[in-house]
Formats: sequence, structure tokens, C-alpha cells
Amino acid sequence: MRSTTLTCLLAIALSTVGLSGASAQDAPPQDDLRLDAPAGWSGEQIALPPAFARDMQLKGIEVIRFAPGMFDAKSASFFSYVLVFRVASEPELNQEVLHREILAYYRGLSKAVLNGRNSDLAPPDFTLQLTATKSQTEVPRPPGMTSFHGELKWLEPFVTRQPQTLQLDFETWQDVEAKHRYLLIMASPQADTAPIWTTMRKIRASFHNARNGR
Repeated sequence: MRSTTLTCLLAIALSTVGLSGASAQDAPPQDDLRLDAPAGWSGEQIALPPAFARDMQLKGIEVIRFAPGMFDAKSASFFSYVLVFRVASEPELNQEVLHREILAYYRGLSKAVLNGRNSDLAPPDFTLQLTATKSQTEVPRPPGMTSFHGELKWLEPFVTRQPQTLQLDFETWQDVEAKHRYLLIMASPQADTAPIWTTMRKIRASFHNARNGR
């Protein structure tokens, strides 16, 4: 399957179930959401909650960068990406809220893309295990940052339509002056020692450096 963007794939899936898009691509660039990535990485900006996951309670903006092999099952960067949520200051993005919101996101995504096609793993059966971790950020941490590692067992709906275990690293913090909370996520089915994680950590460091004015 040729590489394409999430928005294009979702547009096809969501149009068949009568959902309107929640794209914010035409909005002005968000300086505090600048997420630079290497050449070959594509990107999108959408509104939260997205049309495919109306069960989410978080409201704000998502900016995402896809690895070149995002939609190529044979690629070492298959289904690998970095994203940032900027949401309202409430609720606090604690472990309970993250568990609820991330499951709602992936359940809605899989359901919308599959569009009623039968599968061995239904969205209600998806599971997410979250563990608090120490921050691995390579640059100064935003004040009050908390970190989690997640393991999502779900059905990858775009290419393989098979069960997938997705590794997720979360960092979340609040910008008191801007009155926003931020959630940065790195995701890949690859082990965290794989080269794709090195690239994603560089993207994460670049994001924090930009916010630190470096």
C-alpha cells in the first residue's frame, strides 16, 4: 500500500459512516505546537475530539508527524509517529484520564476505519496498560512534567487489519501562563531499542528545545 496521510485515509473511512471531518489543517500554524521532523516525514493537524473518536472528552488541537513507513507493513517505521495534544487545563492528564482518553482515541479510530468489517478483535476488547516512568527527555523538562509508558493491544485497521501491540511513551505537563495542558506521545510497534525510536526521541528533543527558546 502506498504511503498516504492519516487525513486522507480517515476521509474515506469517515465519509462512509456519515461523520463530518474535524480537520483543523487550515488553521493558522500553532507556534507552541511546532513539531519538526526529518525529510520524508508527513504531518497533519486536527481538532480534538476528532470526528472518529467523539467519546473523547479532551478538547484542543493535535499535531502529528508520521514516519515515512507509517502505512507500509514491511517498513521498520510502520505505524510509527510522534504527536502532541494541546488541550484545556482541565482535566488533569493523570494516569486515569490518559487511560480513558487514549483508549477512546484508538477504539474510535479502528472502528471508523474498519467501518463494520469483521475482525477477530473488536474495539471494546482493546486494552491499554500504563506505567509511570521517569522522564527520558534529553533536554530540560517543563515544570511538573509526568511520564508514562503504555502498551496498547488493538487492531491495526489501515493496512494489516490484524492485532497489533503498540508501544507508547507519554509526557504530559501544564503551561500555567498559557492555561493549556500538553501531551506528547511517541508510538511504534517496534521495541524501544529500534532505530525509529532514536529518530522519534530527536523529534521530541527538538520540540522541547523550541519551547525552551533554544
